[in-house]
This record gives sequence, C-alpha cells and structure tokens, in this order.
Amino acid sequence: MINKRLHTPEGVRDFKPEEYAYKKGIEKIIETTFISNGYKRVNTPALEFSEVFTEVGSDVGLERYSFLSREGDILVMRSDMTPAICRLAATAYSSEDLPLRFYYIENMFRYNEKNQGKQREFTQGGIELLGEAGINGDCEVLICAISSLLNLGLDSFKIDIGHAEFLEGALDEAGVSEITAKEIKTAIIDKNYVMVSEIIENLDINNEIKEFLCNLPLYLGGSEVLEKAKKIFKNNKPLRALEYMQKICSCLKGCGLDKYVCFDLGIVPQLEYYTGIIFRGYTLGCGYSILSGGRYDKLSLNFESNFSAVGFALKIDELAPLLEAKGVKVKKKKADTLLLYSPEGKNSALSAGIKLRKGGMNIENFYGGIEDGIKYAEKNGFGGIIYFIDNENAELYNISEGEEAIVKISELLGAED
Repeated sequence: MINKRLHTPEGVRDFKPEEYAYKKGIEKIIETTFISNGYKRVNTPALEFSEVFTEVGSDVGLERYSFLSREGDILVMRSDMTPAICRLAATAYSSEDLPLRFYYIENMFRYNEKNQGKQREFTQGGIELLGEAGINGDCEVLICAISSLLNLGLDSFKIDIGHAEFLEGALDEAGVSEITAKEIKTAIIDKNYVMVSEIIENLDINNEIKEFLCNLPLYLGGSEVLEKAKKIFKNNKPLRALEYMQKICSCLKGCGLDKYVCFDLGIVPQLEYYTGIIFRGYTLGCGYSILSGGRYDKLSLNFESNFSAVGFALKIDELAPLLEAKGVKVKKKKADTLLLYSPEGKNSALSAGIKLRKGGMNIENFYGGIEDGIKYAEKNGFGGIIYFIDNENAELYNISEGEEAIVKISELLGAED
C-alpha cells in the first residue's frame, strides 16, 4: 500500500519550477499567436452544472468528474471548453455581437478508466470562432493552428483534415444500417481496421464502395485523394464534403501552407457535435495527436441560441516534452540578480530591493556570505550580485564577466529611476 501523503493520485502530477516555467513559456507563445490573430481571452468556471455537458453529443460524458453539491445539483469538473464557451456566448452576447473570437488556456479534468498513461488533469490552449460560417472561418482557424505550431518551433508536422459528413454520407450511399454504421465508426476510432474489413466484407453493398471502405486507411494524402474518392461516390452528401475539402486545400495552397496538411477520409468525429471539417495535428516522435478541432454549427442550439462555430485546442502537456527534447528554447521569467547584505547594510538592502523590483528587476535574497553567494549564483544561473556593504555603499558582481565595482547606493537607485 502506498503512503498517500507522499504521492499524487493517478493521472495528476506535480511540476517542478523549471518544468512549470518551460510550460508557461510555451503557453505564452501560444497566447501571443492567438492575440495576434484577433482572439480575446475568456475564462469559464472549473465547475459547471452537468447540464452544460449533457446531450451535446460528446463522448467525454462518461469521463467527467461529477459530484452532488450541498444544494442537490450535479456539478462536473470542466472536461471540455467548447460547450462552456458556447454557453458563455449564448448567455452573455447577442447575434449583433457576432462574430466572436475567444481563446483560452485552461486545465481540463477527465477520468480515463483505462488511463494508458494519459493525464486526468491537463492543460489545453485553444480558440473558438463563433458566428463565422463556411470556408472563411474554417481556413482562419486552420491557419491559426498551423501558425501556433510553427511559432512553437515545430516544422515536421501534419494536420490531417476530414469532414464529419463524408463517412456518414458514404455509409448512407452504401445502404449500411444505422447499427452497422455505428459499429464501423467505433472500430475506426479504435483503429481496429481488421474488424472494419470483417464487418464490411459481410455486407451486400456496391463493390466499389466496399473496396473503398476496406481500404480506408489508404485514403490519406493530398488533393489527389479527394479526386480519387470523387470518382467512387454519386450522392450529394459525400461529394459535397469532398468538394468542400478541395476548397480548403486551395485556400491553404494559396497562402503557402498546404505542405502542412493532408486529407484523411477515414476520420470519424470522436465528439459527435462536429458538423463539418474535423482535423488533428501530429508530429514526429509522438504517436498521438497534439491538437484537434473542427466545426460545430449546431452545438449552440443546446443553449437556446443559434450560431455557427469552429475551433481547435492544442494539447500543451503533450507538446512540452516534445519541444524540450527538440531543444526549443522558451523565455522563462525568473530572478536573475542575487541580493546580499552585511549586518550593516541590511536596512538599505531590503528597502533598495523593494524599489529595484518595482522598477522591473527580478531579485532573489540570499542570506549568507559573499563567497557562498557567488557559488550559489554560478550554480543557479544568476547574472549578477548586489552586495550591500553598509547603508551607503554596494558592491556589484557581474558573474559572467567576472567583474566587480563598488557604487554608491544612491547612484544605484538613481540609475533605476
């Protein structure tokens, strides 16, 4: 039996200062990208009424942490930002305010029974574009997703794009029953293509469509995949989805970003509220997606409103170790100056420290002698030391250059004014 005082629950973790600083540095890059695209930050509660997430076509319903409040309401921990932001937009804004561009960087909470190494508390950063229907909104969000990964220092990545209506339309054209269609979709989500083939082989459907469905994993690539599929189907629904993805391809090609995307006709929406494009981002060295998103034009109906919407989320906890292993540097806010003082210089040191910090310096106090202070500074990467000799004089140490200089405290503080 583990000593629970010394461990965290399964699926959650501590972050040491350096780890957390690196993660916050990544978040800052993401945030800067979102802001540069015109998105404004919102914050929704970590606790919501369960009704916000129920009946919204989300398969994370079984993974939510829920409990009964003292008032008798069922409350849930935030498992997905999209329904919460839809609720916010529906209740705090009117149709005249559209379009709305929101972004967030928040922790989510999901109980994964199988766990499989997945965190149960994790950080996501994403955008939601509300009230902008069609190709313009979809391309804007995709461009922002690609820009986010490029700004983080990734270059070897692909965003797989599919469409919620394509596979559904293909199965409809083949005359597959609703129950069988659900079995096929579940097997695809589980990447059990052996089962997919077994189910399809036993169906009495058009041979060309049967062959297509059995070879679904092969329909992954550029615009040629879309052209190839268009020769197979006749009905409007799958053809409409294919033609729409061709427009997406043309848009991204026009701005030089088509090399970062491919089309996956086998994508099945794991969140059932998706109504249009669906996409997931992958990079080298990672066997799971680092971002996901799509269009969800009907989700707002659950909140007594009606607006189109599209968005995506970056999985920050998955990105951090990948970027660090790649050697990507991020800006970390930390103290870069060490403050020491003799007994005679204590009062002037503490008062000067307040003023210098107010002026923008990041200063850490050290309670020891100057020799120990130098060793500590060198070990922990401090650039300089200010040693207050008495109430009038201070000695400055430039650690990297190995230089020392004695200055008047009044001059030191005057230089910071």
